[in-house]
Amino acid sequence: METTSILLVFIVLGMVIAFSIGANDETFACIYGSKTLTLRELLILSTIFAVLGAVFFGRAVSETVGKNILYIKITTAIVITVLISTAFWLILSARLGIPISTTHTTIGVIVGLGIFLGGWDRGINWLIIIEMSIWWILSPIIGFIASFMAYKLIHKFIINKQNGFQDFQKSERIFSYILVITICLTALSRAGNECSKAIGIVVGIGDIEINLLLFLTGLSFAFGIVILGRYIIKSVSKITELMPSTAFAAEIPSTIILFIGTLRGIPLSGSHMLVASLVGIAKARHMPIEKRMWKILIVWILTFPVAAIMAIIFYLPISSFI
Repeated sequence: METTSILLVFIVLGMVIAFSIGANDETFACIYGSKTLTLRELLILSTIFAVLGAVFFGRAVSETVGKNILYIKITTAIVITVLISTAFWLILSARLGIPISTTHTTIGVIVGLGIFLGGWDRGINWLIIIEMSIWWILSPIIGFIASFMAYKLIHKFIINKQNGFQDFQKSERIFSYILVITICLTALSRAGNECSKAIGIVVGIGDIEINLLLFLTGLSFAFGIVILGRYIIKSVSKITELMPSTAFAAEIPSTIILFIGTLRGIPLSGSHMLVASLVGIAKARHMPIEKRMWKILIVWILTFPVAAIMAIIFYLPISSFI
């Protein structure tokens, strides 16, 4: 294949992955569950901030994914394998309505190929993987604890001091405005973090115009949210009952962690943080958690090893063909 044709294939596959990531994006689940915005309104917002977030916040994470994980030389077969494997698992999960981790999928695929082609010692930069893993473990724990505490504080110092239903309505209206601002910041960080994973492995080749790639993946990410993401948004919004105040308590930990992680170039799982935060809210309110939660947890656990094995299976025919 000529260089131009190969690059075109990379771009198209990267856009497919960005679409599938958008299809798995549940950033707006809290605001939808709280009935602050309609589905149509939040889809318009998500489209705008998907493109802005990808372009202005996507460079650092894409360089981490593409240049810092693998020790082995990144070939055309590796890039195509990573892109196809990631897209396949994400689209399948989106259609099933299960919010999986794009981070675990992408990194799982890359690690599987690195071990298969270079071995445990020479294929993978394990220091980077360990740093990521610490963030992966801590971020949902922090999300759970922070949302739990945020709800308790809001309830103690604001909700419990209200007099009558009118005060309650006024308070919730104020929280709805704050929630919209918080969600917009989350959407910027989320798009920057997620879209970077779609084209990170392509960036590893070098001599690629990264801003153009980020813009195209941002558009594809937005299309994924609009076309398939509504299923995930509706699914996650049902984990627990939400109002603007409780939605804000669930959202604020993800907003802060994602923003910091994206600026530091660390691939994070927004899905894990948000769902953990929603569980924290449910526990703080002594509310039941939807039974589908166990199904989601099982898929989370399986994603990393399944992605690694799937990458090896895809790589064998792809490398033979190319």
